[in-house]
Amino acid sequence: MDTYEAVISKRDIRHYTEAPIPDDVLNRILQAGRMAGSAKNNESNRLIVFRDQAVQNALAESGDFSSWIGTSAAVIGIAVPKNLMLMFDVGRMAQNMMVSAHAEGLGSCPVTLQHQDRTRAAAGLPDDWDMTMVITLGWPIPDAPDSPLKRTRVPLEELVSYDRWT
Repeated sequence: MDTYEAVISKRDIRHYTEAPIPDDVLNRILQAGRMAGSAKNNESNRLIVFRDQAVQNALAESGDFSSWIGTSAAVIGIAVPKNLMLMFDVGRMAQNMMVSAHAEGLGSCPVTLQHQDRTRAAAGLPDDWDMTMVITLGWPIPDAPDSPLKRTRVPLEELVSYDRWT
């Protein structure tokens, strides 16, 4: 799969098999996250891989729409110092890892964690760090139901303007 195909065919997946993710595959995904650009080359974000079921279940309680977290083979958390909350950097890391996971045949989905007190307790984060986003990873179930939010994308002609708002 070339880069363009990986980007345009990636979909968020929330239903996974129980198969584990081999370490070499996981390391390639983490490396893709590490190579994302960083504002002023700060590289302040840190990644935490969660495979332990009890921790994943605790993380599922940290978000308002995160019930499937515990069904994935791994969860990658993106931890950020509170004083350097660079959400664009978080998004860049997340997208790199999700597209790379897709190219490996894995499914992934970003999850927002709204309750940072619960997140810190589950992940063991210090008080001056937040982890508002995690990514679930796993091998997709072949006959998983479509998302109830599934829709077609806005046509390019409607999405893009040139030189001025139209």
